[in-house]
Amino acid sequence: MSARVAVSQSVLSWALQRSERTYEEALTKFPHLGEWMDGSLQPTLRDLEKFAVFTHTSLGALIMPEPPDETLPIADMRTRESAVIERPSGNLLDTIDRYQQFQDWYHDYALEQGTEKLPFLGSVNGDADPRRVARDVRSLLQLELLEAKAPDQWRRRLVSVLEDAGVLVMMSGIVGANTQRPLSTDEFRGFSLYDDIAPLIFVNLAREPYSAQNFTLVHEFAHLLLGHSALSGGDKTLGGSGEEAWCNKVAALTLLPDEALDAFNGAESVQDYRQAARRFGVSAEVALHRMRSAGQIGEQKYRRVLDAVHADYGTDKSHASSGGGNYYNTLTARLGRSFATAVITSTLEGRTGFTESFRMIGTHKRDVFDKLAKHLQVV
Repeated sequence: MSARVAVSQSVLSWALQRSERTYEEALTKFPHLGEWMDGSLQPTLRDLEKFAVFTHTSLGALIMPEPPDETLPIADMRTRESAVIERPSGNLLDTIDRYQQFQDWYHDYALEQGTEKLPFLGSVNGDADPRRVARDVRSLLQLELLEAKAPDQWRRRLVSVLEDAGVLVMMSGIVGANTQRPLSTDEFRGFSLYDDIAPLIFVNLAREPYSAQNFTLVHEFAHLLLGHSALSGGDKTLGGSGEEAWCNKVAALTLLPDEALDAFNGAESVQDYRQAARRFGVSAEVALHRMRSAGQIGEQKYRRVLDAVHADYGTDKSHASSGGGNYYNTLTARLGRSFATAVITSTLEGRTGFTESFRMIGTHKRDVFDKLAKHLQVV
């Protein structure tokens, strides 16, 4: 007879809530869930193992008498309609944990390579003029005024220059390699993990337009300039105060400096603004906010066009692909080119075991490792 395991209703409820699974959904897979919840029947160990997989929780957490107190390990800057987002999802918590582990590994690897603290990290404070900081960012990242560039080209350029500067850049719309665990931009759009040696930026793709991804990349870089880790929600308004508003201003001024605003002269329709904004890798909304703050558009026109932009969101097709494409391009984006190259190199040099390497890459196959190495031109 299979061993039975005592579980509490509060822990089972917490696991369902954390995984964003409904009771009804779980009941179809676990017909005795109601009995587990009211204590009239205890699940078998095998049942509990399956429930742990179903809810993406650990078996150890499920046998605790009370739910664990899970808190975000980094500063939470997210709001939705000016209200703080209370409870982080399991998908978000697991994603942060995953990339913190990557960062810890890379930190040790970089120290072995003789890497020293990157001088721009923590180099400014929140009292600094966003306009001056934006000029410095454009100089540091060598972002000359790139007109006639589409937002996806801007993203490739931003990722490349950030990596060249020493920042780990990783992007995904799912937890790990699990396509059944999509991330939600309603919950967060990105985060930064501060480290003197291995600063990291993560961008939540999740069908975000390239223009939004560009904004998030620079926004999170601004957090690193302040010397902070932060979780961001993605509100791109340029008003207000505080660190998140300051980072928004730096991002907008970096991507769309004053000398670029003349490109919007004569723009009237949503498509006019959208077409001009694409040349600088930003959205029409960010362009309108910049023009308003620079005094180059009246309040009445600003409101009229902004309302039209909001009403027209569904027609903007400049999104990253939600699937398909080259598997190794996708894998490289999830891991980041710098991190993936380091893992491959360290493994081939015998300093990292294949078991650990496969775990970080997210595969059990040597063939995937070899093809990724070839894709990265490591071998």
